[in-house]
Amino acid sequence: MSKKKQLMFIMPVMKGGGAEKVAALLLNEFNKNGYECELVLTNSERNEIVHRGLSPEVSLTVLREAFPESSGFRKLIITLLRLISSIICKIPEALGKKVPACFARFSFSAQYYDELKALKKHFTAKPDAVILSFLQPSIPLTLLAADGLPNRVVVSERADPYRLLKKRYGYNFVEKYYQRADAVVFQTNDAKAAYPENISQKGTVIFNPINDKLPEPYHGEREKYITTFCRVSRQKNLPVLVSAFAGFHKDFVDYRLKVIGEPQNADDMAALEETKAIAEKLGITQYIDFLPFSTQVHDLIIRDAMYINSSDYEGMSNAMLEAMAIGMPVVCTDCPIGGANAVINNNENGILTKVGDAEEMCEAMKKIASDKSFADTLSYNAVRIRYDLSLVNTAKKWMELF
Repeated sequence: MSKKKQLMFIMPVMKGGGAEKVAALLLNEFNKNGYECELVLTNSERNEIVHRGLSPEVSLTVLREAFPESSGFRKLIITLLRLISSIICKIPEALGKKVPACFARFSFSAQYYDELKALKKHFTAKPDAVILSFLQPSIPLTLLAADGLPNRVVVSERADPYRLLKKRYGYNFVEKYYQRADAVVFQTNDAKAAYPENISQKGTVIFNPINDKLPEPYHGEREKYITTFCRVSRQKNLPVLVSAFAGFHKDFVDYRLKVIGEPQNADDMAALEETKAIAEKLGITQYIDFLPFSTQVHDLIIRDAMYINSSDYEGMSNAMLEAMAIGMPVVCTDCPIGGANAVINNNENGILTKVGDAEEMCEAMKKIASDKSFADTLSYNAVRIRYDLSLVNTAKKWMELF
C-alpha cells in the first residue's frame, strides 16, 4: 500500500477571514484527493479558532501549545533581545533607509523566538511533508524554520505585497530569505510583479477557488438592497460605500444599504464607528442596516439588487467572487493587487471603479438600478466565473504544483 502524501498547511489564525476560508476549501479538497492534511496555526489560541467548514479529517495543531513554560529569567532575556533588535532596526529606519536583511532577520527571530523553535521541531518530525504557508507572519516563520530541512516549501502571500515590501521585514528581507521557498503562489500577475526577480521567477499565479456549496445563481426580480459582506476593517473603506450610497439614495429613495460583517479587533471597531458617524452626518443612518455575519449570508443576499466592494486593496476578494457566482450584479474598486481587474471585464460581468472615488461608485450603482437589461447582462455574465474558478479545477493546479 502506497504511503499517503503529507501536506502541512501553516497559517497564523483560523477566524473565518478570506484567506482562512480559501485554506479550508483547499484543505478539504486535498484531503479528498489522498493527502494527509494538517493545519498548523502559529499565532492562535485554541479558543480563538473558527472552523468555517474545515473537515474534521484535517488534523489541527495549535503551535502555542508546544511552547515551553517560561521562567522569569527566560522572559527577561527574550524581552531584552526584542528590545535590542528593535533599536538596531530603528537606526536605518530613522535615516530613511531600508533595513538590512540581517537586521530584519534578527528582529523577526527575537520577536518570534518560541514560534520558530516549535515550528522547526514540527517540520523535523515530518521530513516528507510538503509545507504550504499563507499570510504574515507565518510565511517568514515557515521559511526560516524550514532552512536546512528537506521539506519542500510553497508560500503564498494573500494580501497586497506592495504594503509588505515597505515594512521592516520588507524588500531586503524578502529578497534574501524567501529564496528558501521551492515555489511561490501569487493571486494575480500584479502581485507577482511586485516581488524581487529572484522570488517572482519561482512564481505561479493561481486564482482563489469558488465555494462549491453556494446556492444556484439567481436571475429573477430583485429586492431594493445595495449589499456588501466582509470583515469590517479600514481596508474595506466602508465610508466610501456609505458616501456613494448617500448620493445614490437621493435618486433611488426606496433602496436600503445592507452591510453584513463584524469587526475583529479594536481598530476594526473604530473603523465601524467612524463609518456610522459618516452615515449620521450624511443623514442616511435610517436607511442602512448593519448586520452581523451569517453562515447563510449567500441566501440572505442572493435576491438583492447588487453587491458592492469598496476596498482600498485586496488579495483576491472571496466575497466578490461569490457574489458574481450567485448572479449578483457587482461593482468593485479596481484596487491593488489587481484581483478585481483580473476577473471583471468592465461593464460586461461587473463594473470597476477608482479606489476611493465615491462619486464614480455612485454612478455605477445608478446605472445598474436604472437599467434592468444592463443589470441582467452583468448577472448572467458574472455566473461564468463559477465554472472557470471551480474548487476542483483550482485545487488541481495546486496539487500539480506540489
